[in-house]
Amino acid sequence: MNMSNTLKLSKTFTKITACAVLLQLGLTSATISMPSFAAAAVSEQQQSACNCFEVSVVGQGPAVLLIPGLASSADVWQSTVDALKDRYQLHIFTLAGFAGVNPLSAEQWGQSYLLTQQQAILDYIERQQLTKPVVIGHSLGGYLALALATRAPEQIGGAINVDGLPALGVLFAESAARNQGNQQAAPASFDPMLMAKGMANNESWHKRIVNDMFRSDGMTSGRVMGELMQADLRPQLAELRVPVLTLGALQHGAPYSTAQEVQANYEKQLANAPAQYHSFAFAADSKHFIMADAPAWLNQQIGQFLQANLTSGE
Repeated sequence: MNMSNTLKLSKTFTKITACAVLLQLGLTSATISMPSFAAAAVSEQQQSACNCFEVSVVGQGPAVLLIPGLASSADVWQSTVDALKDRYQLHIFTLAGFAGVNPLSAEQWGQSYLLTQQQAILDYIERQQLTKPVVIGHSLGGYLALALATRAPEQIGGAINVDGLPALGVLFAESAARNQGNQQAAPASFDPMLMAKGMANNESWHKRIVNDMFRSDGMTSGRVMGELMQADLRPQLAELRVPVLTLGALQHGAPYSTAQEVQANYEKQLANAPAQYHSFAFAADSKHFIMADAPAWLNQQIGQFLQANLTSGE
């Protein structure tokens, strides 16, 4: 990586370095203070002018929405697209501000990126006249999938949450309390390749992850991370009335958390979800990007869920 690229990435991620490195490398004993974002409704007028994402559509059949995570592109879903495109109509998103997609203006953003995106996705489903699609999201996308499943069961047929959490900030706070006096030192400087290695075992994905970071807007990444640290969907999970599958990556916290601890965190965070609507499956040897480390397993889990739960027809 040359010096100009290093400087560019450093500037791009100035606002997310600390929290992103801590999140992805499992250094959860540090204390993080993030700005508070009001949970206000997003107006229809804002949504009509919102260029909230780019979408490509592939395949024919019942509709499935694929949403990537923070600072990620639609390309992370390529193996899933290849596995499903012969049976389903896939709507593959890249969210505003990430991986080369223009960021939202302050007016478009409103008071909450997360709420703005939720409404924009529901508006998209209505405009495209999609019949109860399943929403599949990774990380930030997994949070959005959970939120939509609780918020709009009349529009959403189900959701798959791929290594996302309903209350990320709560997890950090609990870990900090447990590890007081035994804190891990955060890296002295931001190393994007080290971050990528913390998110995937698959070496061929490291450059891809870093390239998506380069192409993302730093202000968007920082503010969205801040919102995620403040968000808490746990009470709303009790209202689930559509099937939801959470796929956890048990090596995501390594070496700072054991696989057993990671699984216990997931089960605790999603304990409010009714058992008749929510289930778990865990990728034993995968870090955060399950599509990188266990693509066949991921696509098998997705395929089984869609076959069992997706409404036929459009």
